[in-house]
This record gives sequence, structure tokens and C-alpha cells, in this order.
Amino acid sequence: MTSRRLIVCSLATLVTAAVLPALHAQEATRVASINVELVVAEAREGRALAEFLQQIETETRTALEANAGRVEALRQSAAGRGPDELRTIQHQIEDLQRESQRLANDAERRAAKQQEETLQQINERLRPIVQQLINENGYDLILNASIGGVLHASARVDLTQRVIEMLQAQEQQTESNQEP
Repeated sequence: MTSRRLIVCSLATLVTAAVLPALHAQEATRVASINVELVVAEAREGRALAEFLQQIETETRTALEANAGRVEALRQSAAGRGPDELRTIQHQIEDLQRESQRLANDAERRAAKQQEETLQQINERLRPIVQQLINENGYDLILNASIGGVLHASARVDLTQRVIEMLQAQEQQTESNQEP
């Protein structure tokens, strides 16, 4: 995920560098920015994702701490044991270490899968909102402020709060349509 974000940041920087001279040449160019990371965090799905990730982290940490306690107990019980018993204890410790690694990997996969699915859902909802803003305001360029591709964005062109409000209005509309 980190390398993907680095690639996106690099691409955004390259696009920004390529577009800036054209923006200075055309005074009528309409530019805006959206802090997509903040929009995602404020979306219903984003809040649910944050709770899910917190739950996975807590569950994983608890399981890993339990395994670490078992490993420590096994190491302490090894004192004064014979070679056969020491081998058995060593195998048990290795098994617990493998289990801990598996738990961490499984948690990471579950988190990544849920994050990807959630971001796709939010993206599907954001596309028409961004298009509506483009149609209403004639923006030529909207930059993602959360990936560092923006050197400066004044509050006048920052659409983040407006997107959050529109997203929340959409959520309220969806909820009111689902009520019996």
C-alpha cells in the first residue's frame, strides 16, 4: 500500500508540474482541490472502515500478546530440562511464532481487502458528486490535496467541506428512502 501511495504521489507531482505552466498562461482556468483522505474519513463507509480496522488491530494485538506470553512461559519452563524436553519446547515456541506470523499476515490481508472494497464503494459515490461540481462550477482541474500533489490551495477553491456536506446529504437521502 505504501508503494502504491508513493506512485500516486509521484504521478500527481508530475502532473502538477506539467500543468502549472499552462495554468499560469491561462487566467480563466478553474482549479479546485479536494482532500480525498478527509472525505473518505468522513464518509459513512470510511467511518465503518476505521472501526473495522481498529477491531482487527485490537483482536490481533490481543492474540499476539497471548502467544508472546505462551512463548515466555515455555522459555521459563525450559530451565533444568533434558535435551528431549528442550527440543519439544523449542518446537512449541517455533509453532507459536509461526502462528503469530500467520495471525499478523491474515489481519493485514483482511484489512487490505476491506480497505480496497470500501474505497471502491466511496469512489463510486464520489464520481457523480465530483462531476456535479465540475458541471456547476466549470472546473478545469481538481487536485487531490491529501496526496501532496498540491503546493498551495486557497480556501476559496478547496471543495473538501462541500463534498463532505453533499456526501452526508446523499447518505441522509438514502437513509430516508430506506425507512418504511
